[in-house]
Amino acid sequence: MAGIGATAIRHRYRNHLSFLDVDVDEKEMEGLLRMKKHRMSMMLTTTVSTTSSQTTPAAASACNLTPQVRAAKFRQMAIQIAGTPAATLNNENSPQAQALDWISNKDQMNPPLCPSDEPEALQRYIMAAFYFATGGGSWKECIAPTDTSPAAIAAANQNCSIEATKYPIGDRKYGTDAWLTPKPICDWAGLVCHIDDERKGTLDQIDFEGNNLSGSLIDEIGLLKNLRFLILEQGTIEGEIPESIGNLPLLIVDLDFNRLIGPIPPSLYNIKSLLQLDLNDNQMTGLLSSDVKHWQKMTYLQLNNNAFTGIIPSELGQLQKLREYNLCPSLDGRPLLPQDYLTITPFSPINHNRHCILPRQWIHRKYASISMRQSCHRGWKALDFGSRLRWTKSSSCLWCTMLHCLF
Repeated sequence: MAGIGATAIRHRYRNHLSFLDVDVDEKEMEGLLRMKKHRMSMMLTTTVSTTSSQTTPAAASACNLTPQVRAAKFRQMAIQIAGTPAATLNNENSPQAQALDWISNKDQMNPPLCPSDEPEALQRYIMAAFYFATGGGSWKECIAPTDTSPAAIAAANQNCSIEATKYPIGDRKYGTDAWLTPKPICDWAGLVCHIDDERKGTLDQIDFEGNNLSGSLIDEIGLLKNLRFLILEQGTIEGEIPESIGNLPLLIVDLDFNRLIGPIPPSLYNIKSLLQLDLNDNQMTGLLSSDVKHWQKMTYLQLNNNAFTGIIPSELGQLQKLREYNLCPSLDGRPLLPQDYLTITPFSPINHNRHCILPRQWIHRKYASISMRQSCHRGWKALDFGSRLRWTKSSSCLWCTMLHCLF
């Protein structure tokens, strides 16, 4: 150090030392100045390093929130908007708690998802909870990557070939990637999203068949306000159908071949948009409500192979658009029938006590066929109602009735 700058520093530093009443010579002064410069440099470096560490993306740049505040806002969203009880989130083993932890701390979506991002934030939380609730780690396909590395994500996507049913209802976004990958949920396989009007980016369809879904359905699914297709076939899903399902504008509900229990939720009868309801081959119980009258758009109804009991409501005969109907009201095959139902006993060399049941209102409709599944019948008697009805054979050994219409 030389020149005016060094002299000035020495002068200031010397004044400082004289203030402390310290006596030093010129060489000692030069050494002290070098020490002072080194300390100042270290202080500056430390300050810059500290400032830099406080502004890393992990700490503050995600939504301009610290990780703690961001996680707290996601929790607030889960409680106040999704309706998840705080006690459920406090149970770290619950699907909702696992979903909250994932979306707050492990989700690698880039740019990072913010709690205020709609509709992605709420839907992403609900679908992550759905994944954990239905045993996502044990699915046959499309399970989450083992870690967040590009190689693990690519491997997970490679093991994902599920395709949702393509209904002829306009353009939609079909997902193809594995679940819990750093893509919007509309890219996850088995999910289909709206891409137009005010519904853009919202879920329209959840579609899995034979993918080893287990566990139970979460209440939060009722918040997917634009969901029209709920198709979860051939799994081992248990528990009752959530009452919240009645909040959705559903067209098709297909939950057959699972292990569902309990009655049909009252809210399901109030979905007037329903076109198809498949609940067959579960373990459901209870009565079939007279509120079936609200299903005026229903074309396809399967409730067979459950444990429903009681009287079959006569209002079922009011469903004029019904094209196919399959119902075993109880597992023991002895339903109670209202007076306006017709009981038909087809000819058979065995099991003469088995009957075909249908509303009298349907006798004059133009059915292509009525097939009766009995205990391995070998003979049938043709019945003629103005050439509008005929019996057909079935290989099934279960007693049920199915109607096929011409409409």
